[in-house]
Amino acid sequence: MIIKDLFVKNLYRPINGVVKADQQDEAIVWQELDEYVITRELDKHFRRFFDAYLAAMDNPKDPVVAGRMGVWVSGFFGSGKSHFIKILSYLLKNHEAHNPATAESKNAVHFFEKKIEDAMLLSDIKRTVSGNTDVVLFNIDSKADNKDGKDAILSVFLRVFNEMQGFSGDAPHIANLERELLKDDLLETFHKSFQEAAGKEWMKNRDAF
Repeated sequence: MIIKDLFVKNLYRPINGVVKADQQDEAIVWQELDEYVITRELDKHFRRFFDAYLAAMDNPKDPVVAGRMGVWVSGFFGSGKSHFIKILSYLLKNHEAHNPATAESKNAVHFFEKKIEDAMLLSDIKRTVSGNTDVVLFNIDSKADNKDGKDAILSVFLRVFNEMQGFSGDAPHIANLERELLKDDLLETFHKSFQEAAGKEWMKNRDAF
């Protein structure tokens, strides 16, 4: 008997030592979900998070609950904060993961059916993912700009939010223009008019103002 044959997983498989928000390769996402271990400590954090999330989801018009809706994840360097947040992002949008090696597909919540022993917690997670949730996951360092100054964090959030909606991330005033055009159902017409007038695609040239 060889020791490596005792393990279910291949000991020589690539293992990502640092979890990053912008790593969305199919193989990486599948491995992150498949190999995530719910420890006793993580079980408590999952409970606290979904208790807070469901309270806001069940009482959307309650100003007291809405005013308290926020989650701060803290911990020592290397304690697993990024991994925890990324797993939460997969769960909240019930991300459909694909395994390129086997062509298998599975929604994020199904990875946790055997990881979580408490039926109540699993039920809460399934109720949370049954809705339609938009998730904006990003690494703030990769989006920050030295020109933002004292409003750096606010600028990063606005940039990423605009990009998620398909608007200009680098020019907020252009994003506002696009948002107003979309609200008036004129954005598609504007794209066509710009193409005819400039001979270029708006999405590729909008930041060249």
